[in-house]
Amino acid sequence: MNIVLHLMLVYRSGSMSCNDRRPLANAPMTSRISQFANNRLGAVYSALYSFWSARHTGVTGGRQTAGARRDAYSAILFNSATTTIMTNNFTSTPDQLLNAILGHQADGGTNFTRALQAGQAIMEQNWSTERYLNQSYL
Repeated sequence: MNIVLHLMLVYRSGSMSCNDRRPLANAPMTSRISQFANNRLGAVYSALYSFWSARHTGVTGGRQTAGARRDAYSAILFNSATTTIMTNNFTSTPDQLLNAILGHQADGGTNFTRALQAGQAIMEQNWSTERYLNQSYL
């Protein structure tokens, strides 16, 4: 089984505060996400949580335990600046991963160059020939 580095670049400029999209209704953690981001950014957080939960269930059979996964998660939130939320995280549960991003709101402008440079730095710092890379731009 190979190790996969999942690098998530999450867009959170002021336009992500529009409420034409919201977290997925009736999904796990929707009420929690909506308390912090009941808008486009909340919809992205909902998608991330769904992804992390699906990967977690595939590895642990649904047990809410940390560790035992061969996926490494790195997440960068960006607007006109970048904020690295986690780097090379092998151990956090989906709930812990979600909690790490929930305090960050939509605001600011847009600088894709900084986001890509921050993502490149994480890839270079954590590179291994034993890993596959999965980049997601949300």
